[in-house]
Amino acid sequence: MNTTKSAFADLDTALNLDPDERAAAQNRHQAITTALRTAGLIESTFLQGSFARKTMLKPLKDVDMVIVLHPAVAEEHALTAPGGATRAMNLIRRVVEQAFPGARFDVEDRPAHALQVTFADLDFTFDLVPALNDPGTEDVFIANRESDATTPWERSNTRTLNRVISERNRATGGRFVHQVRMLKQLKKDHPLLDDTCGLLWEAFAYRAVTAATDHSEALAATLAHAAQAVSGPVHDPTGVDDLTAKWTPGQRAGYAHALRTAANQAAEARRLEQDGDHDAAIDIWHTLIGDAFPASPGQTAADALRALASGSITSTGRAATSQRAQQPSRPSRSWRTR
Repeated sequence: MNTTKSAFADLDTALNLDPDERAAAQNRHQAITTALRTAGLIESTFLQGSFARKTMLKPLKDVDMVIVLHPAVAEEHALTAPGGATRAMNLIRRVVEQAFPGARFDVEDRPAHALQVTFADLDFTFDLVPALNDPGTEDVFIANRESDATTPWERSNTRTLNRVISERNRATGGRFVHQVRMLKQLKKDHPLLDDTCGLLWEAFAYRAVTAATDHSEALAATLAHAAQAVSGPVHDPTGVDDLTAKWTPGQRAGYAHALRTAANQAAEARRLEQDGDHDAAIDIWHTLIGDAFPASPGQTAADALRALASGSITSTGRAATSQRAQQPSRPSRSWRTR
């Protein structure tokens, strides 16, 4: 029999990035780093974003790479003065052009904070983010070419974000990032929730999941937390930025309703799983997460009738052997007899 746990294991496998693409991204990161270090431009590099935090859904579309420039380079080229962000990107561009013939820049997008690079041999882009260290802290100052004329650099705590997510993942036995990917897949399959940012779902999970738990329990707990949390500020996992600061009251109400509905279904699925009706639980999770989650076996008329005799009906309309689905299989009287 397919169990809820095994269905989540199948989902986890389905959401993994292509291992060859991941390896290609890591190798290209190292090759770019070597070229920039050989040119004498950098102190170090590191990856940021969902690829770095291992919370990215496939397919791999872009890799964010922070390039920490050497202080001597920043001084020589007046990178902290107006126009410094553009000068920094041009320095990086010249090295990358020479090291990787055929590389193109800002083809698909021109990000404010990054030089986007398209390589002929890769199906994904690299966003190269020039940065300057803030000595004595984890922070960096990253380039901003949109405000380059006045403020070419702005503070970023992206290293801290990488660290706290990594720490939480270790605290949960390596399950946290897998569960975040599942939540992102759930929001991707929901027409209203899909326009929320991925980091918001990392923040929801960061508050709700603090120890190693089964995937179904972690997702149910996160959805229950999220349904309440969206009524107020929701800070990123570092506690600095309110990811909902620009939401209108109408958006908050809409998200809260969608999340309450999802949380109720997740709780229902958990009850069914605990009662051993895995097919009914899987059916609900499939409805919540979408086709990436395995579908439950079809229910024959005979099976449905047997379940209805003493069970209940799920929110997806399936007859369950458990009595703890959304509604009882038989209506009860709404009046009292004498």
